[in-house]
Parts: sequence; C-alpha cells; structure tokens
Amino acid sequence: MGSFINVLRFRLPDNLSIIKPRSFCPNCKYSIPFYRNIPLISYIHQCGKCANCNCRISILYPITEISIGLIWLFASFYFNSFNDILYYSTIASILLCISFIDYKHFIIPLELSIFCLLFIVINLTFSGNLLNHLDGLIIGTVYLSIILLSTWLITKRQSLGFGDIQLTLVLGLWIGDYRVLLVIFISAFTALIYWLLISLLDRLDNNRALPFGTFLSIVSILIFPFDFTNINFTIFL
Repeated sequence: MGSFINVLRFRLPDNLSIIKPRSFCPNCKYSIPFYRNIPLISYIHQCGKCANCNCRISILYPITEISIGLIWLFASFYFNSFNDILYYSTIASILLCISFIDYKHFIIPLELSIFCLLFIVINLTFSGNLLNHLDGLIIGTVYLSIILLSTWLITKRQSLGFGDIQLTLVLGLWIGDYRVLLVIFISAFTALIYWLLISLLDRLDNNRALPFGTFLSIVSILIFPFDFTNINFTIFL
C-alpha cells in the first residue's frame, strides 16, 4: 500500500497514468525491475540512490512507506474488526497521499476525493450509519464555507481553495459528528504556527500560500479513532 501511495503521490499531479508504465526513475527514466522495487529494503540496499544513474532518490519515498505501514499497524491493534481496520487504513492512506500532494503542489486531486467519498458512502450504507454521518458532512462543509465567504468579504482575497471545501465535505462524512469542527480548529491553529515559523525562518509574506489540505488530512487521521463527546464544541462556533 505504501508503494502504491507513492505512485499516486508522484503521478497524479502530473496527470500520468497510475497503471502504465511500471515504476521508473524520475531522473533517467530507467524502468525499475521488481527485485529493485521492494519497499524500504530497496531504498536501504541502494543507499537511497538509483541503481542505474546513481541519482539520489527522494526521502519522501521511504517516509511514505513507513507512514502507511504504521497506519495499518496501528489500525490492526486499535480496531476490533477487519472491516474497521480496512476502512480506517484505506481512508487514512489516501488522506496521507493528499497531504503530500497538497503540500508540494497546492492541489487536492478530485480523483482521490471522489474515491474517498464513494468508499465512505459504501461502507456507511452497508453498516447502516450513512444518515448518522450526514451531520458531520453538513456541519464541516457549511462551517468552512462560511469562513471562506467571510474572509473574502473582509479581505477581498480567497483564503481557502475549493479543494479544501471539497476535502472537508469528505472528512465531515467520514468523521460524522462535531469532531469535524475540532479537526478544522486544530488544522487552522497548526497552519498558523507553521506560517509563523516559515515567516521567521524565511521572511514575512502575507501572500504566502498554505497547504491547508495537508493539515486537514493529517489532523483527521489522528482525530478519527478517538471519541471526544465530552468536549464542548460551542467554542468553535
């Protein structure tokens, strides 16, 4: 799964097929044989370099594979049923892919959002919980849309992308309750801290773009497994 997420992360932003051609070196276009394409092991064995051109391979490849492995490992210990393990791990893996893509390219591929939405709807339909999760979809989407409209009316600038709204719709349906407000609040707070740190290290730039989808995705992965029903969410309204 980690290897497949790497394929999505690398190819989707450039509109490349995720089926053909087989894995290749981005530098020399060398087609990587299966025995040199073993997650983590190949990277370590080749000292993080292409076996053909000796060009350094991005550290994001093993980081992605390790992260996806940890997500599936955590799910296998935390959840009690195979369906819950598969459900959480699949959505979390795609969200991690979205976080990487948005961080680098400032886009959220519609294909990934649609896949997540369909996967969530199918799972919730078969489990009989679809109607119970619509409140999260409505709350999250409406709340972020109001923020987008308000900031535009005040600043005459678009503070959020429509990809962020699209992603929030998916996350609201996935989380399915008021926790989506917690996701938005923590994401905005961490994004602000990130912006301040970047501004201190580089220079202050009020027009600096922030990959908000990255923060939304990662926070959602962390929030989903846990219950926060005792928290008073009126502060976020």
